[in-house]
Amino acid sequence: MRTLSLVFFLLSLTFCREETTNFDLRIALPSDPAHLDPLFITDLSGQKLAKFIHQGLFSRTQTGFSSPWIDSSEKTFHPAKEIWRFQLDSESPPLSDIEYSLSRLITENYPRKGDYQFLVQVRSLPQNQLELEFKKGTNETEWKEKLSLPFASIIGKEEWKKQNLKSYGKYKLITWKKNEFINLRLQSESNPNFPKKIQFLILPQSSTSLFLYRKGKLDAFKLTDFLLSLPEANSESTLTKRGRSVQYVAINQNNSCFDKHFRNALNLSIPRDLIIHKLLENHADLTYGPVPITYIEKLKKGKVQTEMYDKAQAVRELEKSNCYPKIKSTQLEFRMRGDDENQAKGRAIKQALEEIGLKIKLRPMEKAPLYKENGEGKGDLTLLTWYSDFDSVWNFLDPLFHPTKLGNGGNRSFYQKENVGKILDNPFKTEKDALLVIEKIREDKPWIFLWSIQENYLVSKAFLRYTALSDFL
Repeated sequence: MRTLSLVFFLLSLTFCREETTNFDLRIALPSDPAHLDPLFITDLSGQKLAKFIHQGLFSRTQTGFSSPWIDSSEKTFHPAKEIWRFQLDSESPPLSDIEYSLSRLITENYPRKGDYQFLVQVRSLPQNQLELEFKKGTNETEWKEKLSLPFASIIGKEEWKKQNLKSYGKYKLITWKKNEFINLRLQSESNPNFPKKIQFLILPQSSTSLFLYRKGKLDAFKLTDFLLSLPEANSESTLTKRGRSVQYVAINQNNSCFDKHFRNALNLSIPRDLIIHKLLENHADLTYGPVPITYIEKLKKGKVQTEMYDKAQAVRELEKSNCYPKIKSTQLEFRMRGDDENQAKGRAIKQALEEIGLKIKLRPMEKAPLYKENGEGKGDLTLLTWYSDFDSVWNFLDPLFHPTKLGNGGNRSFYQKENVGKILDNPFKTEKDALLVIEKIREDKPWIFLWSIQENYLVSKAFLRYTALSDFL
């Protein structure tokens, strides 16, 4: 079937040349985006495209936040309200589009609505001014961060009512042919730092992407771990992104046998350094509990001790667990996606768990039923990956551990701690609060904490001409 799909795709390139040849770059996406509506961009392909086509009132920079359209801003004194007023410049989108887009965050229902409870009202004023009302005491960094995310992107009000997308990012959408391609064009064609036209090809199989890359018909695609040894994947042609994901094993908290001693035993049994070195060929980094090491080093301002490996201590912890010794003769189901990479990781973890006396049955599954059944509370252990959709430590904590977002809401280990939820719901939370949550989760161990996968992209010389594009991958 893979061979047939590749043949049909190549035939489409041959006979639909008018749609595929006049592009400066072609980039592979592993799947179609579920949505291009900013409110519903939660999948990886949608998040990738959002960087190209969407823009919000604020953008995150290395030093903080900036705005492409705000000339000045001031906090208006009010005894009971938190009100900020913004003077927009002449290059900004129409004020009606900004008001409409930000008001949708308040009035509509969408997956991340809980993150925008701080926003109370949006008002347009004369002389191209915008006024935002926040809940009293909302931290300035908090609302700037949330208004810089794809969900708060600005779209054209009248166009959207006609079911058309007008966006204000670097690129605009020209064509979207479901499950085949998405064509974009640069909004301002006078910008030499970006290609004028980009085509995204929907290519689920990395073997197809590699074939097209070698034929000069593709300029960038994400390398699977097993393709990293390719001769083409040298330092010049490979772009590496770190600290944007965590891979973990969710331990089903609904099973009373999986108490704290049992979870401690599982975490102590995994030789993470050895697996990263031997199996992953050093293309992953250790985590500190549920977060990539880069985040915790910023919060603690220095080096930290990562998760330990101690097989003897793991055995001792297992012996203290609720269901010992019966747990040793109970077959535990360990689920993961059925591709070669995830199964290889699953086998390495299985071996480590069996070495402390547990009986493990691997169950490879397709992605859709794996996530669906996990959301229903099925499976003892499940190997999963979380990709951050924005650069913040909180994105590795909420919704992954929020007590009201169980299963498909993001909390796939069914971890329920009211004090953690209270901090996550606090619109005034600080970095100190983030550390409290991280340490609590490390103590409770609802996951087997594993590693943060490096993302590697094979890119062409044509892609490398546009240095600014590396931040968009």
